[in-house]
Amino acid sequence: MLDVLIILMLGIMPPVLSLWMLHRSQSYQRLINTAIALPISSRLKALPPADMVCIEGFGYVIGKVSCKYNARSPYIRCAVNPDGPCQDCRYYESL
Repeated sequence: MLDVLIILMLGIMPPVLSLWMLHRSQSYQRLINTAIALPISSRLKALPPADMVCIEGFGYVIGKVSCKYNARSPYIRCAVNPDGPCQDCRYYESL
């Protein structure tokens, strides 16, 4: 009788171990997916800058579009002062 139980346990052991390893790897994969997804979702919720303007047929632009040095880009304001605000800029030149 003991021989039958040992053979039964040896027969059941590989599928049980396989299911346990599968569950463990899936939980680890879920953990990694949530860690990867967090920065993306936080970036999507970010609001655009207040001086972002939409130009029809071109897209969004940051800064004053009437300035000669405006980069016409949603990422950089202008070639001379890329980070700074357009208000009271000493390089402002109207088109």
